[in-house]
Parts: sequence; structure tokens; C-alpha cells
Amino acid sequence: MTISVIIPCYNAAAYLEDCLRAVLAQSMRDFEVIVIDDGSKDDTLAIAQRMAREDSRIRVLSQANAGVSAARNLGLEHALGEYVTFVDGDDLITEDAFERMLAAAQGADMVVCAHETFSDDGKREVFWPETRWMDLTGEAQKRAAALRLIEGDSILNIMCNKLHRREVLEREGIRLQKGLKIAEDALFNLEAVLAGRGIAYVNHVTYRYRMHAQSAMHRTDGSTFDVHTPWFAAMRSMLERRGCMEAYYTAYLDTIVLRLYKDGGLPGVLRNFGAKAKPLLPDADLKTERMSAGARLLRALVGAGMYPVVYPAIWLIQVMKRKALAARCRLRRDKEMPR
Repeated sequence: MTISVIIPCYNAAAYLEDCLRAVLAQSMRDFEVIVIDDGSKDDTLAIAQRMAREDSRIRVLSQANAGVSAARNLGLEHALGEYVTFVDGDDLITEDAFERMLAAAQGADMVVCAHETFSDDGKREVFWPETRWMDLTGEAQKRAAALRLIEGDSILNIMCNKLHRREVLEREGIRLQKGLKIAEDALFNLEAVLAGRGIAYVNHVTYRYRMHAQSAMHRTDGSTFDVHTPWFAAMRSMLERRGCMEAYYTAYLDTIVLRLYKDGGLPGVLRNFGAKAKPLLPDADLKTERMSAGARLLRALVGAGMYPVVYPAIWLIQVMKRKALAARCRLRRDKEMPR
């Protein structure tokens, strides 16, 4: 078996048949489809079972409602393919998606494709990498991609539009963390990047996210910082477990502060850093000899309570960098926009 397609579903009856027919229409035929019904209250399970009777490549699993991460993990436990990919039950893929991803998989443990969002009113938006991490190789590429994942990236973060080598996921025990309400996919992909040999990129739209009122991409409750706090804790635990916190201390600090900034701007960071951000930062167990000079300086400023004093200067540099990144992305838009 070449590819295992894992499709978690919760109340997806309105879209599941279209999703499955798009998967079954693939130009590449050697794959299995694992549909996991996560305790749906509509006809999701019945539709999946009916389609499984029509095509033997479909297997249907069912569980009491436990969330999308638990459903995806159940799919991973039953997967048989050399590679795994994830599709949500209300989305679509192009007929050449698997063929294109497999062609790019040689020498890489993860394949990433461009994707688009679409809605029933005809709105469509294409997403592709904002930075050129795909032009790098080896550890430089892994670090560049990891930095984007820690900050937040529309291409790398999402669970779908990717192909993972299953042997890496099994060897490293990589699973989604149950209980995370946001960014659980980013955490999974970050660990996969750190554990794998490299990433291949396909500059072609292969995945189509359906945007609607119940879309998971739309649902956020609470402040940006509070919503992301469990993700910060989970990421810290994973980076420490993998011995990577020293290498990514600055990025980890920056992503925490970024969410404070999104809630309250510069005054919000100055006002809340000590009470909210500082408790999330590692200190005692850090091996400073593994840290860059800049990371050691930031850690010292945090420890001395001086980080908020210097943050306005850091903020200005970050704003300039983000503006430069956005400008470069706009300049590349016409040349590199996937079709």
C-alpha cells in the first residue's frame, strides 16, 4: 500500500460524499481511505459505510466524540501505507494530488503543496510559501521551516495538503496532542520536520479548503494569547523532549510575545509580559552553551525583568522584517503563484 488517506469527520454529511468521490477519482490508484466518524449526530457514518460498500479501498472506523486530533490518531494507528495524508471531510482535492506528491517524495520525508480556500459564493484564495525555505537543503531547510512553524505559517501549519512518510511518524512516535483546540496541526508538523530528512514542495494547488459557517478554520474563542497558551506549553514540552529548545529559544519567545501583541499592541506586551509570558519560558534546565549569543542575551534580559524595557526596539525591528517579507512576497506573486 502506497498511501493511507485519513479522513476525520464530525457532522460532515453535507459534504462527505463529494470529498470521498474527489479522493477516489485520483489518477494514482494505490491507496486506502480510512474514514473516522467522530461521534457524528447526522448521517456521516451512514454515508461513509455506504460508500465503503461501493469501493473496497474505504475503511470506516467510529468513535465516541473525542475531537479531530483523537480521530486522526486513530487513523494513524490503522494506517498501512508507506505514506499518510490527511483530508478533512468537507474539503476536496485535485485528481492529480497524490501523483504530484509522490513524484516529489524522493529523498524527503514530508511533501508540502500549495492550497486554496473556496466558498459556495465563488470566492477563492490561493496560498503558497511566503519564504524560500524550499530552496534550502539539509539542516538549513529544517531550521528555516521550523522557524516558520513556530511563528505561524499558512502553508506549513495546516494538517492537510501534505504527505508524510509513515515510517518516520512511527519511529518517532509522532501523534497529534489530544486536548489542543488550536495549532495542534502546527505542532504535529513541527515535530515531523525536526524528525525528518527534509521537505519537498510542489508549487501546484492540490488541496481545496471549503469555507463555511462551521469550518474549523473560522472558530476562535477568547483572546489570541489565551487561546494559544496550551499550544505554547505543548510546544515547549516537545522542544525540550527533542533537545531543541536552546536552538529555538528566540523563536519560541517571539511567538509568545507576538500573541500578546495581537491582543493589546505594544502597551499590552509591556503590561502583561511578566505575568503572562514569562511563566511559559524555560530557564533552569537550559544548556546555555547550545544557545546563540543573541538567545543568551534575551534569556538574561527575561531573567532580569528587563525584556519589556528593550521590547520596543525589538518590536520595531520585527515590524520592519515583516514588512520586507510581505513586500518580497508581493514581488514574487505573479512569477510564483501556483495554478
